[in-house]
Amino acid sequence: MIERSHRRLVFAVCTTQFFMPFMMSGVNAVLPPLGASLNASARELSLVGTFYSLGLVVFQLAGGRLGDIWGRRRVFMCGMAVFALAGGALGFVSSVPLFLMLRFMQGMGGALFNASGLALLASASPPDSRAVYLGFSSTAVYAGIACGPPVAGFVTGSFGWRWLFFGNALSMVAAFLIMKYCVRLEWRTARGQPFDVRGFAVYALSMVALTFGASELAHRPVIAGLLIIFFALLLAAFIFSELKTGYPLLDVRFLAHQRVFALSSLAAFVNYSSFFGMVFFFSLFLQTGHGLSVRQAGLFLAVQPLAQLFAAPLAARLCMVWDSGKLSAVGVALCGMGLMAAAFLDLAAPLWHLAAAQCLLGCGISLFSLPNTTIMLESAGQEHVGQASGLIGAMRNAGQLFNMVVVTITLSALFGHDSVTRENFSVFLDCMRVDLVIFGLLNLLAVGCALARNRS
Repeated sequence: MIERSHRRLVFAVCTTQFFMPFMMSGVNAVLPPLGASLNASARELSLVGTFYSLGLVVFQLAGGRLGDIWGRRRVFMCGMAVFALAGGALGFVSSVPLFLMLRFMQGMGGALFNASGLALLASASPPDSRAVYLGFSSTAVYAGIACGPPVAGFVTGSFGWRWLFFGNALSMVAAFLIMKYCVRLEWRTARGQPFDVRGFAVYALSMVALTFGASELAHRPVIAGLLIIFFALLLAAFIFSELKTGYPLLDVRFLAHQRVFALSSLAAFVNYSSFFGMVFFFSLFLQTGHGLSVRQAGLFLAVQPLAQLFAAPLAARLCMVWDSGKLSAVGVALCGMGLMAAAFLDLAAPLWHLAAAQCLLGCGISLFSLPNTTIMLESAGQEHVGQASGLIGAMRNAGQLFNMVVVTITLSALFGHDSVTRENFSVFLDCMRVDLVIFGLLNLLAVGCALARNRS
């Protein structure tokens, strides 16, 4: 159970964990009226989510390290302030370039409070209750994903899309005041140490190259390929730089020697990369293949996040009575089963087949994510818990980008620049089947990482 002195801390962290994914899924759901109001092109609308993701991925590692140096509570509050100010300002903006810049800043704030918030929960929780603390955080994340489209649609339809950002800002201000006046806990495990500015600059450039390379792959494959090569070179330079510095942004030597942490990180990357693009496939399958409306498809696709939401408390309880490593391996296996079940869908298959695949995915994600996160934070120790928190978010975002690259390559190879229609839907099914089989097989690698970690 949550200790009485920690309840306000858990509430504030869960509030931020709810709104970080909510402002991704919710904003994506209201892009048409938002674009019409801003006179934005289709290309500009596609960048709304890209800039938000870029802010998240660039500042994840920095958020964890800055929390170790300056104080986790202080960096957490700083992230909340940036997120709230950028969100409030977005409600007044009528310029597309300014809107995109503020979305990047909002992502930056989300990365800061996400990394430091997980570190705060890991530091505050008693060892035997850590899974319960992190379970509340995971539940908030899945609730944000599930509530994003319906709540954003209701707010936009009733008050206008700008109130989506105003409401977000007001909620974050309330959580900020709770942290400021009701929570006094603080940890600074790297007090006085310098921040690795050079390493951060190289890492940030590599993430910019990867994000825009992945997003441009379908439209400008040559430029995208060059950006991805540039990312690989910068990533190698980042690793080399971190090995040389005495105060790294990411302790690569620790990863090399701590097998449990390294294998858990690899399992997280593989598992996150396997299921991120499923909403894209399932949405087209329902709308183009079965003729469902956008609203009907959205309600049907809520099955997966709802399964995640309800499975998260069960995962927290199981972590307390069963081995977390084995539980996370079961979660990965369920994800693989869900992917393989969905891989063989066709138009003759009943819709409950897709619903069952979504339930397997949702339950598998919860049963994997919570115990794997707990293992990573526990194996890191207090000295590296800030870096571990940042790396958890970085692995999630990197996995999502990898998924985007694989899906884009397969779609381009089979479709070219054609749109998905009823006439060429069999080609789309072939593409979906290829990708889901690839991701399902990749999940076997994640299962292998989990089992090898358990032997360690």
